[in-house]
Amino acid sequence: MKTKIIVALYFLFAINSIVGQENKKTSESLNIKLPSTVLIKGTSTLHDWESSVEKTEAKLVVNNLNDVDIETLNVNVEVLSIKSGKKLMDKLTYKALKAKEHPVITFIFKKGEIVNESTNFIDIKLMGDLTIAGVTKNVSVVTKINKLGNTIVLKGSHQLKMTDFGIKPPRALLGTIKTGDEITIEFNLKFN
Repeated sequence: MKTKIIVALYFLFAINSIVGQENKKTSESLNIKLPSTVLIKGTSTLHDWESSVEKTEAKLVVNNLNDVDIETLNVNVEVLSIKSGKKLMDKLTYKALKAKEHPVITFIFKKGEIVNESTNFIDIKLMGDLTIAGVTKNVSVVTKINKLGNTIVLKGSHQLKMTDFGIKPPRALLGTIKTGDEITIEFNLKFN
């Protein structure tokens, strides 16, 4: 009888141990890889414009790599790495973004809400704090997450007004050329 109880307890302990391992979340820390892109698009009285970001650092920590359960997501963009291909425009951009005082634009993930899900992707509303030129605002960014092999791709865009972050839209040629207040940030971030 004692042997049967010991075997039964051992069996229950073994099952509990296996189930515990299956439910246990393991964090995976993933770093951004190339080719990841961040573009900033806007308008002006002269023409539409686009700047690309040359230096983006991002770290993604997921609890479950197969289900892409996001634990943390931090994105840093170096302001001086924003390039339009036009020196005057870049200079005006750095001045408007107060690059000397605030050299980095950051997004810090707070929580997520699934909008749509299929076998190939998840549309998720990423909510977090976006800091530009020293001003922090809570934003919601709808993002498509796609897992391909060992790569996780976060793709989306977000519109915002520069004035919401205390940024005066740049002007040139004594104010005759003015940029529009609204800009769009497009991103395609790849993590492995």
